[in-house]
Amino acid sequence: MVKNLFSLLMRGVAAAVVCLQTVSMAQDAAALNWFRSEAQDGAASVWCRWAVDPAVANSAAAELTFVTDGHCSLYVNGQRILQHVALQKSGGNVAALGFDVKSLLRQGRNTVAVEVHSVDKVALFGIAISAVQGDQKSAIGGVWRMGSSVPPVGWQQTDFNDRDWLEAKPVAAEPGARFTVAAPEKFAAPVLPAKIRTAPFEFEDGDHVVFVGATFFERAQLSEHLEATLASTCGEKHVTFRNLGWSADTVFADSRGIFDKPDVGYLRMVEHIRAEEPTVAFICYGQNEALTAGMTPELYSQQLSHLLAELAASGIACVLVSPHELLPTPPPIPSPARFNPKIRVYSEATANVARSRGLLFVDLFSDFANRMREIDYEINSCYKLPPELERQTDNPNTMALVIYRSFTENGMHLTDHGYVCASAIVRERLLDIPAALPVVVVDPKAMSVESDAANIRNVKWNPDQMKLVTFELQEEFLTALPTVISIAGEDAKSVSVDGVTIQSGDKVEPLMQRTFLESKVNDAGQGRSFATQANPQYEALRQLLLRKNELYFHRWRPQNITYLFGFRKHEQGNNAADIAKFDPFILELEKQIHELQQPQWREVTLRLR
Repeated sequence: MVKNLFSLLMRGVAAAVVCLQTVSMAQDAAALNWFRSEAQDGAASVWCRWAVDPAVANSAAAELTFVTDGHCSLYVNGQRILQHVALQKSGGNVAALGFDVKSLLRQGRNTVAVEVHSVDKVALFGIAISAVQGDQKSAIGGVWRMGSSVPPVGWQQTDFNDRDWLEAKPVAAEPGARFTVAAPEKFAAPVLPAKIRTAPFEFEDGDHVVFVGATFFERAQLSEHLEATLASTCGEKHVTFRNLGWSADTVFADSRGIFDKPDVGYLRMVEHIRAEEPTVAFICYGQNEALTAGMTPELYSQQLSHLLAELAASGIACVLVSPHELLPTPPPIPSPARFNPKIRVYSEATANVARSRGLLFVDLFSDFANRMREIDYEINSCYKLPPELERQTDNPNTMALVIYRSFTENGMHLTDHGYVCASAIVRERLLDIPAALPVVVVDPKAMSVESDAANIRNVKWNPDQMKLVTFELQEEFLTALPTVISIAGEDAKSVSVDGVTIQSGDKVEPLMQRTFLESKVNDAGQGRSFATQANPQYEALRQLLLRKNELYFHRWRPQNITYLFGFRKHEQGNNAADIAKFDPFILELEKQIHELQQPQWREVTLRLR
């Protein structure tokens, strides 16, 4: 708890270097708007929302001053600035905090949200925002509303429906004799800047990652190979993921408006991201924009830059991901050659924006289809193909089309197998981890067991007359790709191996002998190769991620959202309060995910005939 409070203080309070004046802030205190709430019994609490429409575009700064003698939380347009902190006190003085919030304010409607909990029957706070230009300061006004009870999830966000909150009027003669106010000398940024991430990207302990984009990200939740592939590289690090993808969306948030216009959907998207308080955002747009009439790369780049600027103001490190190219499919679906040149333009526009802002860029367009086939070839070379595919191997064009059909449903939307291959490409191009099958080489003559992609221990040669060797194997990363056990060396052909088994806990799995199409060269050596199915631990991890993300989906995009948060929320009571009940289940699953993402040791046995 102490560590968490310290972290919150460092991100919020430490971002604003506050120095106490030795005199009370009598004149400035009178300029603050003061609000109070009294409880009949016990300690008082207050929740307030301030709707403002500031004209700060031409101002040098927007100075927010805030003071209270209780425990407080403060948000501007969904961005947390303070959370459950007590301001510094010295005698009868309370040190006001100062923040320059211009980077968080937008043209049009803005919302400041305040939560204060007192130790006595009075909850009191003072607040003001001033537009600053040179020596001139002009106060920014707006309408305040006060909630009468603990509000539901999302109350800090601009689009929250607060029509049942009472209008709140500032009170005079405060803080009275309760305390005096020590003014802030500086108004610093409300959040610390994002840490610069360099290539190849590396997840850090404590990272909280959001996926923001359109169909590629949202449909990834149907299989969860993408998140499983990335999470499995984190090992002992605590890294969590949230998927905020929305099918058919654009960087203008065309799909997120629900019953509102896209600009409201965009506001909602930015504040959903801020509510997650991520350290990293993977952003993937461009495919739908390329296929939208009237859209231009210049408009797309301008809006993407605008989104990145808003997220930078929240201290979020962004990684841009290009749209992938469309893949061939049979008629009547049109040829991808009709669309891919347009998508390429938007992929290049995304790369240019990333370059101009010094951000990492993951190219999923260049050589995407060919790389998908190469990975698929590696996977399927481990097993006998279905008869209907084997019969078509003599026709390269037909075979290619059959393979492409295994990647997508319609040339655009990836299948489960498509996400296996695409996720390996993302990992390869983001983290510089090759999308190759893990291979363990067993050399009977040299009596060695080696691998560049796994740890090996407890090797025992000829432990009994029916076994050639046993050893323990721990893959470096969990993956959907099979692990290959290859018998190599000078005596490889003479070794009569009947089969290979691999044991994970109490489960024993027989490995399939690796077979090859005629066009495939056995690059494993002169001997034989055996291939596992996907590591069962990977599959268990994937299933946990599916459950976790289904719960989170219902939390942030509930099917009955209109009745929970929208214009019909009054018809069924305060059901929105139940949304927060998803959180403990999600957190519990994430504990299990963290344990399962760390590869476990498995025992491999090569049996003799």
